[in-house]
Amino acid sequence: MLPRTGVGAGGNLYWRREVPSGFIIYVEMAVPPAGFPIDSSTLADDPSEDLPGFQIASTHALGDGSIAVCDDGPAPGMPIGGVPAVADANFSSNPGAVNDLSCRFSVRTLNGTGPCTRMGTGAEQFVHPDSTIQFCAGFGSEIAFPVGQTTLTARGRDILGRPGPNASIIIVVPEQ
Repeated sequence: MLPRTGVGAGGNLYWRREVPSGFIIYVEMAVPPAGFPIDSSTLADDPSEDLPGFQIASTHALGDGSIAVCDDGPAPGMPIGGVPAVADANFSSNPGAVNDLSCRFSVRTLNGTGPCTRMGTGAEQFVHPDSTIQFCAGFGSEIAFPVGQTTLTARGRDILGRPGPNASIIIVVPEQ
């Protein structure tokens, strides 16, 4: 888990990173009481028009800000690229950018692949005891954060397409 450095306006957590890449970000979600299961998709069928079930957006371009969607792995003729920005956490303003960042996250469950977080015992487990699903991504140099403050905002939706509340963190990368 990243070292927490404070709480800002609106209750957003600030996390300070001395380097712009080389760490994991995870998002946990719980099914609301009497709710429907969470849609675990990380890439929509039509990423230029639709949103996935797990949605995450960055207020600043990450890496080279490439507009290619899900250019996250070695494929013939396709270099690994960055992620464009989404203004003011308006997910529907740029579905391609949301899909591009969301598709880099893997889906983790207690009964499946196991969480990407380990607690004091070293065992894989969710950080919050009510969580039922976790989305995890490693942030390498291809999607490095820029110097300054970048807000990541995430939300999930249920299998009926109803979005849950937004949650945000601010990643702070100081000038070197």
